[in-house]
Amino acid sequence: MIFKMYNSDFGIKYNDVNYDFDHVDSLTIEDPENVKLIRGANARNKTGLVYTEGVKEAKKITVTLIGISSSMFSLLSSIYTGKGRCECYCVDRTSGSSKIAKQAILSQQPRQLSVDETPESMNVVVSFESYDIQELHKDE
Repeated sequence: MIFKMYNSDFGIKYNDVNYDFDHVDSLTIEDPENVKLIRGANARNKTGLVYTEGVKEAKKITVTLIGISSSMFSLLSSIYTGKGRCECYCVDRTSGSSKIAKQAILSQQPRQLSVDETPESMNVVVSFESYDIQELHKDE
């Protein structure tokens, strides 16, 4: 299942209310968790030992919005300052497949990062962190 921007709905769920984002430019997920191999320096063993690193760090979800209403900005700001928990979601409109970051926090104050005469100056970056990202794939 491949998610496409033009076929997806994005938003947050806060206090059991869904708030959809109208204009989403991108969503990226950074996952620091990796499974790796290690072996002794003598290199005798050809299979190695498996270990996991990065489990202490949260996964990062960055959503770039193109302009937001003052009410959405106020909501996101209040979640950030109150250290509230929410769900950040991306749902495929056709299949219902989803990516959901549960028990997420806003890790940075939502803000417009540049002011100029380009369309990119309307971007507002919203950054979340979560240990619980669930991806569900449904048949189309």
